[in-house]
Amino acid sequence: MDQRGLYAKRLAGVRRYMKERGLDGAMFTSYENRRYYCGFTGSNGCLIVTDRETALVTDKRYTTQAKQETIDVEIVEHAANRLELVAETVRRLGITRLVLESCMTVDEYFPLQEKMGAVETVFEQEYFLEERMVKDAEEIACTKAAIRCAEAGFDKLLTRLKIGMTEKEVADELHYLVSKEGAEALSFGTIVGSGPRGALAHAFPTDKKIKEGEMVVVDFGVMKDGYCSDMTRTLLFGKVSEEHMHIFNLVQESQDAAIAAIAPGVLAKTVEDAHRAVFLREGLDDYALRGLGHGIGLQIHECPRIVIGNETVLKPGMIFTVEPGLYFPNDCGVRTEDDVLVTENGVENLSHTPHKIQIG
Repeated sequence: MDQRGLYAKRLAGVRRYMKERGLDGAMFTSYENRRYYCGFTGSNGCLIVTDRETALVTDKRYTTQAKQETIDVEIVEHAANRLELVAETVRRLGITRLVLESCMTVDEYFPLQEKMGAVETVFEQEYFLEERMVKDAEEIACTKAAIRCAEAGFDKLLTRLKIGMTEKEVADELHYLVSKEGAEALSFGTIVGSGPRGALAHAFPTDKKIKEGEMVVVDFGVMKDGYCSDMTRTLLFGKVSEEHMHIFNLVQESQDAAIAAIAPGVLAKTVEDAHRAVFLREGLDDYALRGLGHGIGLQIHECPRIVIGNETVLKPGMIFTVEPGLYFPNDCGVRTEDDVLVTENGVENLSHTPHKIQIG
C-alpha cells in the first residue's frame, strides 16, 4: 500500500468513530497519534480531522518538514498565537462537535475551549490506542528493525562484560553499542539490577559492582524509525547457586508456557493465566507482578495489555511483550522478555537472543 492509501485507511477509523457518535471533528495533540495519522514527526503540532479534510497546525520550525512528511494535509503555520490559530482552524473547518485526546493538559484545554466558543468537546483515548493495536506491514517491519538493532548492540555488549563492572558501566556500554548499530534513541530508561537489586523491577543503574555468583537483570529497548523494541535478559555472572538457578528456570518455563498459548482468537487473559500457572504450582505467585506484558509500537506501552482478566481477543498483527518475572526482596530477581507477533496461524517470536547467558 502506498503512503496516501496507508494514511487514508488510518484516518477512515477516525472518521468512522466520529460518524458513529455524531461528531464532525477530531483533534490529535500527542506525538504518536500525529505521526500515526499523518506521518508528521515534529515535536509541536495539532492535527485536526473532519469527514473530508485534514489540517496540521505547527510552527515555522516545522513548516517545510511537515510539507515533506505529510500527504493531503493542509499545513497551517502559527507564530506566538498557537491556540488562537487552532481554534480559528476548528471554526473555519465548520466543526461543532469535537473529540480531543484525553491526554491533553488542563493548561491547554481550558484556554482552547474558551477560544473555540460554542464548539462542544468530548474526550477519548482508548479507542485510538486500540486503533493502533493491530500493526500493518510497515509497522511490523519497523518494529523488527528496532529489535535487530537492539539485539546487535546487546550481542556486542556480552563480549565486554565481566565480574566487577558496575551496573552503570553495563548500561553506558550498552547505550553506546546500540547507538553504533543505528538506534535513534532508547525507548525507555535502561534497567540494570544486580544481585539483590534484581528484585527491584525497575532498578535504575548504580555504581554497585557486580559480584561473582550474582544474577543481573538487564531490561532495555531502542527506537528505530519511530518504533520501539523491548527486551530483558537475566545474565548469570560466575557460578550461580542452585536455588537461584531454580528460580531462573521457572521464569523461563513460565515464558515458554505463555508463548505456547498465543494464537489468533485467544483472550489476553488466557496467555496471562498460562504463565501464572507455573508460579501458582510452585507457590510463588506472591513474588510475581500482576501482569505479563504490553503492546509496543510508537509507544513503549500500548495495547493490548496482557494482564489478569483482560478479555481482549488476540488478532494477527498484534505485537506485545511476554515478560514473566519473580522478585525476592533482598535476595534476587529474574525476568526474561521477548517481543512476539500474533500471526494468522499462531505466533512469531521476534526476539532471537538466547535466554541463558553465562558471563565469566
